[in-house]
Amino acid sequence: MLTQTFLPLLTAGLLLVAPVAALAQQPADNDDAALAYAQCMRDNGYAEFPDPTPGEGMRFLITPGSAARFEKASTACRELAPEGLRDEGVTPEQLEGLLKLAQCVRDNGVPSFPDPSADGRFDVSKVAAGPDDPKLQAAMGACRELSRGARIMIGG
Repeated sequence: MLTQTFLPLLTAGLLLVAPVAALAQQPADNDDAALAYAQCMRDNGYAEFPDPTPGEGMRFLITPGSAARFEKASTACRELAPEGLRDEGVTPEQLEGLLKLAQCVRDNGVPSFPDPSADGRFDVSKVAAGPDDPKLQAAMGACRELSRGARIMIGG
């Protein structure tokens, strides 16, 4: 199915990626806090929620079938949510960063990658590359730092 990659199956749902910069800037005790959040999510019904990867943030898939469980768990764990996973919205600076990220991804071999919507989400339903496409993975890896701390929300 889906390993921890940057994009879900394009019609499957929404992938959230906590910003690498936000998690990388956190001290070690915040890494423990992110682990506590992951455990809380699992304890509250979202069993597939992964532990964070040091230096890479959190990547997880929300499918239509799991959205209700995710919402319930995230509500229960809101106080533990690390920066980037809170309901803080997208600032104008972050939206500008996401626009730069989109252009960078296009410049790095995925010409059909879309600009984000006003709320910072990417609709990649028309992107020809799949989640395991090496070009897409390489482009996202090269460009994700441009997001200016915004979570990267990708859906189809």
